[in-house]
Amino acid sequence: MDTLSGSKKVISIVASKSNMGKTTLIEGLIPIFKKNGYKVGVLKYDVKKFEMDREGKDSYRFTKAGADTMIIASENKMAMVKNIEEDHSIEDVINYFENMDLIIVEGFKSNHYPQIEIHRKERSSKLLYRDSSFDTSNFIAVITDELLKDLKLPQLHLNNIGEIVEFIEKNVIKK
Repeated sequence: MDTLSGSKKVISIVASKSNMGKTTLIEGLIPIFKKNGYKVGVLKYDVKKFEMDREGKDSYRFTKAGADTMIIASENKMAMVKNIEEDHSIEDVINYFENMDLIIVEGFKSNHYPQIEIHRKERSSKLLYRDSSFDTSNFIAVITDELLKDLKLPQLHLNNIGEIVEFIEKNVIKK
Protein backbone atom coordinates (compact mmCIF):
# COMPACT_ATOMS: atom_id res chain seq x y z
CA MET A 1 0.00 0.00 0.00
CA ASP A 2 1.24 3.48 -0.83
CA THR A 3 2.47 5.60 2.07
CA LEU A 4 0.41 8.62 1.06
CA SER A 5 -2.63 8.94 3.30
CA GLY A 6 -4.92 9.30 0.28
CA SER A 7 -4.29 5.68 -0.73
CA LYS A 8 -4.73 4.18 2.72
CA LYS A 9 -7.98 2.42 3.55
CA VAL A 10 -9.56 4.41 6.35
CA ILE A 11 -12.97 4.17 8.04
CA SER A 12 -14.03 6.73 10.61
CA ILE A 13 -16.46 5.77 13.38
CA VAL A 14 -18.27 8.85 14.71
CA ALA A 15 -21.23 9.69 16.93
CA SER A 16 -23.28 12.71 17.93
CA LYS A 17 -22.02 12.45 21.51
CA SER A 18 -19.71 10.40 23.70
CA ASN A 19 -20.53 7.01 25.25
CA MET A 20 -22.40 5.77 22.17
CA GLY A 21 -20.25 2.63 21.93
CA LYS A 22 -17.57 3.62 19.41
CA THR A 23 -14.74 2.07 21.41
CA THR A 24 -16.72 -1.12 22.13
CA LEU A 25 -17.60 -1.46 18.44
CA ILE A 26 -14.00 -0.97 17.30
CA GLU A 27 -12.82 -3.42 19.95
CA GLY A 28 -15.21 -5.98 18.44
CA LEU A 29 -14.20 -5.25 14.84
CA ILE A 30 -10.44 -5.61 15.31
CA PRO A 31 -10.26 -9.38 16.08
CA ILE A 32 -12.57 -10.21 13.17
CA PHE A 33 -10.54 -8.16 10.70
CA LYS A 34 -7.37 -9.78 12.12
CA LYS A 35 -8.92 -13.24 11.72
CA ASN A 36 -9.74 -12.30 8.11
CA GLY A 37 -6.03 -11.62 7.54
CA TYR A 38 -5.95 -7.83 7.67
CA LYS A 39 -3.38 -5.63 9.38
CA VAL A 40 -5.38 -3.11 11.40
CA GLY A 41 -4.39 0.24 12.87
CA VAL A 42 -6.54 2.40 15.11
CA LEU A 43 -6.36 6.15 15.55
CA LYS A 44 -8.18 7.56 18.59
CA TYR A 45 -8.71 11.29 18.72
CA ASP A 46 -8.75 12.58 22.28
CA VAL A 47 -10.10 16.09 22.79
CA LYS A 48 -8.58 16.12 26.26
CA LYS A 49 -4.85 16.49 26.75
CA PHE A 50 -4.02 12.86 27.39
CA GLU A 51 -1.00 11.68 29.32
CA MET A 52 0.21 8.25 28.26
CA ASP A 53 3.02 7.99 30.78
CA ARG A 54 2.74 7.73 34.52
CA GLU A 55 4.60 9.99 36.88
CA GLY A 56 7.80 8.39 38.14
CA LYS A 57 8.38 6.24 35.04
CA ASP A 58 11.59 6.89 33.07
CA SER A 59 9.68 7.75 29.88
CA TYR A 60 7.57 10.30 31.79
CA ARG A 61 10.71 11.82 33.27
CA PHE A 62 12.32 12.15 29.82
CA THR A 63 9.36 14.01 28.32
CA LYS A 64 8.96 16.20 31.40
CA ALA A 65 12.67 17.01 31.14
CA GLY A 66 12.00 18.39 27.66
CA ALA A 67 12.55 15.59 25.15
CA ASP A 68 10.66 16.52 21.98
CA THR A 69 10.23 12.86 21.05
CA MET A 70 10.55 9.86 23.33
CA ILE A 71 10.23 6.27 22.15
CA ILE A 72 9.98 3.30 24.46
CA ALA A 73 10.58 -0.09 22.87
CA SER A 74 10.62 -3.73 23.88
CA GLU A 75 10.88 -6.95 21.90
CA ASN A 76 7.17 -6.85 20.98
CA LYS A 77 5.92 -3.25 21.37
CA MET A 78 6.92 0.30 20.66
CA ALA A 79 5.31 3.59 21.68
CA MET A 80 6.21 7.13 20.79
CA VAL A 81 5.42 10.30 22.69
CA LYS A 82 5.99 13.34 20.51
CA ASN A 83 5.38 16.84 21.77
CA ILE A 84 3.76 18.98 19.11
CA GLU A 85 3.41 22.74 18.80
CA GLU A 86 0.02 22.65 17.04
CA ASP A 87 -2.77 20.24 16.32
CA HIS A 88 -1.96 17.87 13.46
CA SER A 89 -4.33 17.13 10.63
CA ILE A 90 -5.76 13.64 10.40
CA GLU A 91 -3.60 13.06 7.30
CA ASP A 92 -0.44 13.93 9.25
CA VAL A 93 -1.30 11.38 11.92
CA ILE A 94 -2.45 8.68 9.48
CA ASN A 95 0.91 8.89 7.73
CA TYR A 96 2.48 7.37 10.87
CA PHE A 97 0.68 4.12 10.07
CA GLU A 98 2.72 1.87 7.80
CA ASN A 99 1.63 -1.29 5.97
CA MET A 100 -1.92 -1.35 7.30
CA ASP A 101 -4.80 -2.86 5.34
CA LEU A 102 -7.30 -0.79 7.33
CA ILE A 103 -7.05 2.18 9.66
CA ILE A 104 -10.04 2.66 11.94
CA VAL A 105 -10.45 6.20 13.21
CA GLU A 106 -12.43 6.95 16.35
CA GLY A 107 -13.42 10.59 16.47
CA PHE A 108 -12.05 13.29 14.15
CA LYS A 109 -15.69 14.01 13.18
CA SER A 110 -14.68 16.53 10.52
CA ASN A 111 -12.65 14.51 8.05
CA HIS A 112 -12.93 13.50 4.41
CA TYR A 113 -12.67 9.73 4.94
CA PRO A 114 -15.70 7.43 4.76
CA GLN A 115 -17.63 7.75 8.01
CA ILE A 116 -20.06 5.49 9.80
CA GLU A 117 -22.16 6.98 12.55
CA ILE A 118 -23.00 4.89 15.59
CA HIS A 119 -26.36 5.63 17.20
CA ARG A 120 -28.00 4.23 20.33
CA LYS A 121 -31.60 5.23 20.96
CA GLU A 122 -31.20 5.24 24.77
CA ARG A 123 -28.23 7.66 24.55
CA SER A 124 -29.58 10.24 22.09
CA SER A 125 -32.47 10.93 19.78
CA LYS A 126 -30.23 13.03 17.55
CA LEU A 127 -28.19 11.85 14.60
CA LEU A 128 -25.06 13.64 13.49
CA TYR A 129 -26.08 12.69 9.96
CA ARG A 130 -29.24 14.80 10.30
CA ASP A 131 -27.41 17.85 11.68
CA SER A 132 -27.65 20.47 8.94
CA SER A 133 -24.70 22.41 10.36
CA PHE A 134 -22.41 19.40 9.93
CA ASP A 135 -20.87 18.14 6.67
CA THR A 136 -22.17 14.59 6.28
CA SER A 137 -21.18 14.07 2.64
CA ASN A 138 -18.75 11.27 3.59
CA PHE A 139 -21.22 9.28 5.70
CA ILE A 140 -21.72 5.80 4.24
CA ALA A 141 -23.87 4.09 6.88
CA VAL A 142 -25.42 4.30 10.33
CA ILE A 143 -24.97 1.58 12.92
CA THR A 144 -27.99 1.63 15.18
CA ASP A 145 -30.12 -0.31 17.62
CA GLU A 146 -33.40 0.99 16.18
CA LEU A 147 -35.01 1.32 12.76
CA LEU A 148 -34.55 4.92 11.65
CA LYS A 149 -37.20 6.27 9.28
CA ASP A 150 -36.43 8.38 6.21
CA LEU A 151 -32.72 7.63 6.31
CA LYS A 152 -31.00 7.57 2.93
CA LEU A 153 -28.04 5.56 4.21
CA PRO A 154 -27.69 1.84 4.84
CA GLN A 155 -28.60 0.93 8.42
CA LEU A 156 -26.52 -1.75 10.11
CA HIS A 157 -27.66 -3.32 13.36
CA LEU A 158 -25.45 -2.55 16.33
CA ASN A 159 -25.46 -6.17 17.47
CA ASN A 160 -24.63 -7.69 14.07
CA ILE A 161 -20.84 -7.35 14.00
CA GLY A 162 -20.55 -9.72 11.02
CA GLU A 163 -22.78 -7.46 8.92
CA ILE A 164 -20.69 -4.43 9.92
CA VAL A 165 -17.42 -6.17 9.01
CA GLU A 166 -18.82 -7.25 5.62
CA PHE A 167 -20.03 -3.72 4.91
CA ILE A 168 -16.61 -2.20 5.71
CA GLU A 169 -14.81 -4.87 3.66
CA LYS A 170 -17.03 -4.23 0.64
CA ASN A 171 -17.23 -0.44 0.87
CA VAL A 172 -13.81 0.53 2.21
CA ILE A 173 -11.16 -2.19 2.02
CA LYS A 174 -11.99 -3.75 -1.34
CA LYS A 175 -13.26 -0.58 -2.98
